[in-house]
Amino acid sequence: MLLLRAATARLLASSAAATSSAPGLSRLAAQSRAMATTMDSPSIISMINQDHSKFKSLWNEYQGPNMNGEMKQKLGWALTREIAMHSSAEEEVMYPEVRKRLGDQAADTLLGHEGHQTIKELLSELDRMTVERHGEAAYTAKLKEAMDHLYHHIDDEENKFWPQFSALPGVDADLLSHLGKKFEGAKAHAVTRPHAWAPNKPPLNVIANMATAPLDAAADMWRFAGHPPTM
Repeated sequence: MLLLRAATARLLASSAAATSSAPGLSRLAAQSRAMATTMDSPSIISMINQDHSKFKSLWNEYQGPNMNGEMKQKLGWALTREIAMHSSAEEEVMYPEVRKRLGDQAADTLLGHEGHQTIKELLSELDRMTVERHGEAAYTAKLKEAMDHLYHHIDDEENKFWPQFSALPGVDADLLSHLGKKFEGAKAHAVTRPHAWAPNKPPLNVIANMATAPLDAAADMWRFAGHPPTM
């Protein structure tokens, strides 16, 4: 055992000496670690856009020819839940960066009646409806109204604001990866129901989200019979 420890110590010392005597290798190792970190942490923009694709997929499934009322209800609830979580995390992480780098007008457009606020209001109305009580046609019409606004908002983000944001000085892969980690973390305490009354800017939205999320989670356990969906 002593011989093994001595041999291990010599090997580590030799490796350290080789690295210090070869700056190029040291830089290469650092670059490799940085690349690995970036690869392990996707860009926040790619994460947001991936969520958008999932919303569209769920909506297309909802409109499929073989869907009955019960299936549409479950998908409507799932869509409402996932959009609420996504919006909550965006408002905590991405939109403050938009405000900081693109200005108040850009952030207010994304948060206001052209963006999140109207979507939350429509989904809040939908969340008080059911297919059974209000009828499949009325439920679908309200969800379609919400999705129409959401599609417009998605188009604004993906084709206008994200290209502008990505082109700014200081916005690089490291920053986008860092924001991606924060976005993922924000989803861990995100609300799962639309709350049109709630604050949408830090720090009050973070406080409200963390206080409200447990109540939403308890309601979801009943709604989804103990098994809330995950994206």
